Amino acid sequence: MGGTARWWVQATGYGPVTVVTSPRGVRAIRLPGDPAPPVGRPDDPDPWVSARLDDWLVGRVHELDLPLDLDGVGGFRRRVLDTLAREVGWGETVSYGELAAMAGRPGAARAVGNVMASNPLPLAIPCHRVVASGGRIGGYGGGRDAVALKRALLAREGVAL
Repeated sequence: MGGTARWWVQATGYGPVTVVTSPRGVRAIRLPGDPAPPVGRPDDPDPWVSARLDDWLVGRVHELDLPLDLDGVGGFRRRVLDTLAREVGWGETVSYGELAAMAGRPGAARAVGNVMASNPLPLAIPCHRVVASGGRIGGYGGGRDAVALKRALLAREGVAL
């Protein structure tokens, strides 16, 4: 993965995705429409990370098996992200309330929504799989077409809402 922090913009069928890595792993994935990219000039993509992201985005693989760098993410936020990554697989959805209960805080659906809104690694930690109660699509980060992106990512996994 290289020895220094780096970033690049990767073209995908969903639009440009910015990937930020550190020596420990992927640190951030910014969806199309997210705020401006990191400061400085982009680097060449890490071929290994880039290929795995491409394979996942087109559905060739169902697990985005990348080393992740969640340095600085702790407490309840980390527990929610870890629970989502571990417990909610390809083609599955969970409500904010259900995820709160799974993470040990029943009744903290709104707090889970805040964690999802600040998820530094959407796609790798698949917050598109978290929906509102009653199976409604709910919100999603990533700019003006965010809900359409969430719907497209779920549809690619065979989930129709």
